[in-house]
Amino acid sequence: MPDSQSPLPEGVHADSRAPIGRNRQFRLLFICLLVIGAGNSMLLAVAPPLVRELGLADSSVGWIFSLSALLWVLMSPGWGRLSDRIGRKPVAALGLGAYAVSMGSFGFVVMLGQAGWLTGFWLFTWLMLARAIFGAFGSASSPAAQAYIADRTTRMERTEQLAGLTAAFAMGQAFGPAICAALAAKFGLVFPIWLIAVLAACASFAIWRFLPENTPPKAERARGERKASLSLVTDKRLSAYLIYAFALSVVAGVTVQIFGLFTMDRLNASGEQGAELTAAGFMVNALALLATQMAILPRIRLGPRGLMAWGAGLLALGVGVQIISDTLAALLVAQAVQGLGAGLARPGFAGGASVAVRPEEQGSAAGLVVAANGAGFVFSPLIGGVVYETVGMNAPLIIMLVLLVGMMIFALRSRRLRDAVTIDAPPTEPMPPS
Repeated sequence: MPDSQSPLPEGVHADSRAPIGRNRQFRLLFICLLVIGAGNSMLLAVAPPLVRELGLADSSVGWIFSLSALLWVLMSPGWGRLSDRIGRKPVAALGLGAYAVSMGSFGFVVMLGQAGWLTGFWLFTWLMLARAIFGAFGSASSPAAQAYIADRTTRMERTEQLAGLTAAFAMGQAFGPAICAALAAKFGLVFPIWLIAVLAACASFAIWRFLPENTPPKAERARGERKASLSLVTDKRLSAYLIYAFALSVVAGVTVQIFGLFTMDRLNASGEQGAELTAAGFMVNALALLATQMAILPRIRLGPRGLMAWGAGLLALGVGVQIISDTLAALLVAQAVQGLGAGLARPGFAGGASVAVRPEEQGSAAGLVVAANGAGFVFSPLIGGVVYETVGMNAPLIIMLVLLVGMMIFALRSRRLRDAVTIDAPPTEPMPPS
């Protein structure tokens, strides 16, 4: 699809597989994921020192995100199906707008807590509810963006293109913490949260106003479509990818939520210094993930199974390094290795799941993948925050190490992964070079 098109005559639509390269469509979606990645990494960097400053328990970091994660799991498949019906653009724009509202509300509640107008249980509750807006409505952006790419790529090209979107998220994660640390040191811990709210609102407007979409949505929803799309959860083409995505989200949830606490306790830091050290780790992790997907992934030519196995193995190595780390340099090495592993694992299951289903199932499949990719954050506070507080700082990482070894074995041995790509032939119209 070209960057700009004249209006189509009434009743005439562009082909549903109109190609997408690194043109205006891709840049707009890239910015969408970039803003979300930057916002999430900023929030995760400031959350540990913020909860301690506000007098909340360390485990609050995970619980604040848990309701949002649960809503993300429940709502993502529905947003994917809705994008099949009304189009990808309005759903993606809605998600970004909701993300702006969520971040703005979160910043406002933090300010009330800092002023002493909200404390204890009510402060914790309102922080959780503010974040829950993202899970309920912000979850619309990712499945819509993934399905938009899937509509415009061939099966063989899809993994690389979806990796490009993941790279946008990683780039946001990479530069978000550095910006966050500088802004927090100068303007306070809450200022980066407000900044992301403004950027998300601008990105939502840009998607709504400038993203071209001439692909016709489904004219009518068939009876039982929701039940049929949810049946993909147990479909042998998709189920193994969803299992792996869920396990990876547990790992991500635990490691991300405890890293700030782990760093502050291991290096005896607090406040803005704790946010700066945590931000440094997240930045290294995201840069490694970005380098993997932009430079390494296009050259190694591994299929989904290989990416998933290598990704889990490298993540396990990175977690092991973190357990024995006692300096900032060692913690940064651990984060770099974990970023490398995540850079392989995420496009592995996302691309494999997309290739495994038919074109008309892309929205539903993308919604289920996004849901599985967030489901682990529902349970990670129990394995992360609670175990961290009650058993010890290394205990959650040891549990994740065992899980990652199991994921690597699963990726190597699952027969469903081996059979998942043997479906209909790819589209006849190839995507032009980017």
